[in-house]
Amino acid sequence: MEHTIIEKGYQKRETCASCGGNSFETILDLGVVPLAGYFPTKEELKNESKYPLSLLVCNDCKLVQTDSVINPKLLFEDYRYLSSVGLSKHFSEVADILNERYDVNDKHILEIGCNDGVLLEPLQKLGAIVEGVDPAVNVVKLATNKGLKVYNDFFNDRAFGGNEFKGKYDLVISNNTFAHIIDLQSVIRGIHHILKPNGDFIFEVHYLKSLIEGKQWDNIYHEHIFYYSITALRNMFMKHGMTIVDFEEIPIHSGSIRVTVRNRTTYESSKVDLRVDWESKWAHSFISDVNHLKGYGEVVDDHITQFKKTIKELAKNYTIAGYGASGRANMFCNLTDLDKDVVKFIVDESPERCGRYIANTEIPIVDVETLKNSDVDLLIIFAWNYSKMIIEKTQFKSYSYLVAFPNIQLVQSYNELEGFDSI
Repeated sequence: MEHTIIEKGYQKRETCASCGGNSFETILDLGVVPLAGYFPTKEELKNESKYPLSLLVCNDCKLVQTDSVINPKLLFEDYRYLSSVGLSKHFSEVADILNERYDVNDKHILEIGCNDGVLLEPLQKLGAIVEGVDPAVNVVKLATNKGLKVYNDFFNDRAFGGNEFKGKYDLVISNNTFAHIIDLQSVIRGIHHILKPNGDFIFEVHYLKSLIEGKQWDNIYHEHIFYYSITALRNMFMKHGMTIVDFEEIPIHSGSIRVTVRNRTTYESSKVDLRVDWESKWAHSFISDVNHLKGYGEVVDDHITQFKKTIKELAKNYTIAGYGASGRANMFCNLTDLDKDVVKFIVDESPERCGRYIANTEIPIVDVETLKNSDVDLLIIFAWNYSKMIIEKTQFKSYSYLVAFPNIQLVQSYNELEGFDSI
């Protein structure tokens, strides 16, 4: 269903956000698609906007980034993603990890992109002096209602450049946010400014390696501006007198990295050096070989074509719904041409999204009770990184489950899924 046209509110990238270079290669062109974080009301369905979306790689610093830069107000002022839905356990564990590493009691901590305060809460209970910043009015209200000190703003060196913030924080943290930041240079300058001399910046972000190896094209959208390798991150922070001192691969969001950056340049990490060397050789010089990188586009095209054929056949014998109305679902439905004639509805546990629609499709988003009272017998798990949890929650009926990543599989239980180790 074609409702919309390309709207204003974006600009084409002319220079690399990290190094300022202007030499790019296109890795993947996904056409013109809606914003992944946009879940329209019924009244908004006929006035949706779509924007071009391609992935570029900088030939100089190797940062992978989107070609269209969307006005951040369009992306985040009406944000419908609550971190506390499905992630509370993860953030509680992150708080414990930080406490074990730093003893957070009386430590000053700022979280960039704090959402509804799901990580700040356990840190505060551990004795940390916490503050957060987030541009979304709705989630900031939820955080402040919990008694948390949160700034409703975009973090950058202008908003946090005053003397009252200089050298204030022992730790700056950011989870699943650093890929969304448009003005990277300003943000890194701001982090450098507010950290104490030996302070650390710790962030979690989706890893380019996981994206490629898992064929995760549903995780490519306008809000995810950057797709990071350790190589690109090291190049970026070195410009600002900051050094990656540690990283670890973690399963969250189907393959992320937790990176620790120190506010000094005297520490050298052999672990980082080895990973940069490995990335240069990975998959036949994946990071450095543009021709190989471009091959990812062919993999994506083949995968989408295969899914379209699969769902066409399944629709003959099954009544189909989906589970997990995430940004991934928005992208998946639009790139595979799914609509309400094939998918009756998509179930989601977030009250922020229920009652709305998947962008550009007219597929309604409903609660679990609607599923229980329906004749659905096949569920497409769009939030496939939570497949085990979703399958366990839907045992009130005998469903078949379709999971598209890393390979298309039709199963009756989680144990039948092959090559699947995400959470």
